[in-house]
Amino acid sequence: MLEYWYSERCNRQIKLMAIIATCILIYTASTVAQLGPVFVAVSLSIGIVVHLLHHFRLKILKSNPYANGFSALGRVIPIIALITLFGYLPEQHEPWKKFALGLQCFGFTAIGLFIVSVYENHEKRFKE
Repeated sequence: MLEYWYSERCNRQIKLMAIIATCILIYTASTVAQLGPVFVAVSLSIGIVVHLLHHFRLKILKSNPYANGFSALGRVIPIIALITLFGYLPEQHEPWKKFALGLQCFGFTAIGLFIVSVYENHEKRFKE
């Protein structure tokens, strides 16, 4: 999925639609239960780390003996971080409230990735 997000086929309109859909998902889930600011910050930072790991994975030469291991770590670490974050979510009496909190964590992780990746690849307005 990240390969498509960073490819030329994923144009600005598709990225904008994905960001808007994610914001709608977060807003809808927040009407059921609201996520705390600490969880929002951790989720955003996980998204930023996903971008940084993908960026560093592209910089490692394929001939490097650690390239495959770093590629695997770059895919596994964010998943483990999200699962750990889901484990620390506050207990809710209704299961759909915990699901809504999990959706918000996932959405804010995606927003963190979107913001950093879009900002890094935007066109400069002024040429120096």
